[in-house]
Amino acid sequence: MRSNLNRLLCVLVLTLPASAQLDSAQLRVKFGAPLSREIFRVPPGFDLVVDYGPGNQVCKLQVPVLMPTDAAKIRNTDDRKQKMHAFLAELVPDSTRGKELGRGMSQTGAFSGRGFDEYEHVTVVETYSGSNDTITVTFKDAGCQQTEQIAR
Repeated sequence: MRSNLNRLLCVLVLTLPASAQLDSAQLRVKFGAPLSREIFRVPPGFDLVVDYGPGNQVCKLQVPVLMPTDAAKIRNTDDRKQKMHAFLAELVPDSTRGKELGRGMSQTGAFSGRGFDEYEHVTVVETYSGSNDTITVTFKDAGCQQTEQIAR
């Protein structure tokens, strides 16, 4: 009798995590449709995160501020930052960005801040917090603006 009870208890313990697991349908009911997002592993060794809007056009790109390097001795952050900007300039050239409208900086904390470059068709924001520093390129397309409103 006791061994049957132990077996039943074992079966319940093993099936409980499966029933407690979240699935896509539950998350959609709670939060709505997910973002259309892809993450590309770029050969230099970083991830390019891309959010899409309606019609599968790119609405947002995100990369780290510094280009990774294989050489552990390279500590020149200015050079690595310039390489990342060159990568973005190739990906989103001046003809896509449009005319530059302005630049600015803001302090968001004691050791964190944001710098931004505003263009006709995109906004480029660099976020500095000491770790996970990122550059985000956001397109000003009307479809992207609607998607951004829904995501908030």
